[in-house]
Amino acid sequence: GDTGDRLKDAMHRIVAESERAGAVVRRLRDFFQTGTTRLESLQLEELLTDSVERFSGRAARDAIQLTLAPVPACILHADRLQLEVVIRNLLSNAFDAVSKQPAVARRVRVAAKMEGPGRVCVQVEDSGQGLSPAAAARAFEPYESTKSSGLGLGLVISKAIVEAHGGSLWAEVGDHGVFKFILLVEEDAAHGSH
Repeated sequence: GDTGDRLKDAMHRIVAESERAGAVVRRLRDFFQTGTTRLESLQLEELLTDSVERFSGRAARDAIQLTLAPVPACILHADRLQLEVVIRNLLSNAFDAVSKQPAVARRVRVAAKMEGPGRVCVQVEDSGQGLSPAAAARAFEPYESTKSSGLGLGLVISKAIVEAHGGSLWAEVGDHGVFKFILLVEEDAAHGSH
């Protein structure tokens, strides 16, 4: 009957999810074992602009006001693909967090500012409910996901990537969502790269 079908559907979904989980975990294991990080010099502004633009379609579709504040001119020595994964994860989480808000109150903002010499802080802020101290402490534990389908690996991976780049990533406790990460920048790149 009906209940049987629903159970079958649920089982299929669980199997599909766990297979997807397996693929993600395998890819990660390869990434962490081989440690293949390809470093290149890249402009922070270009990296953030590209990442934000990729979400502009989804922002328009979901009536989310997505903004990128002016980015300080600085050069990162980093793996572009890995940092794109971090920014995509944070933006995706921010979009999920604001989707429960009324349409007029859905805002996601990306900003960056220099934090002393050789360091830049990137912030992804959303108008969602924010994190309690407990939730912020748990945010980076594997499988700690408030999303029903999510595996909660996104933040774990993101943190590992940022730390592999010599930086740090954390969530701030507050009445709206704030994630920040610090990256090292090439000091005085104008004189450096000759």
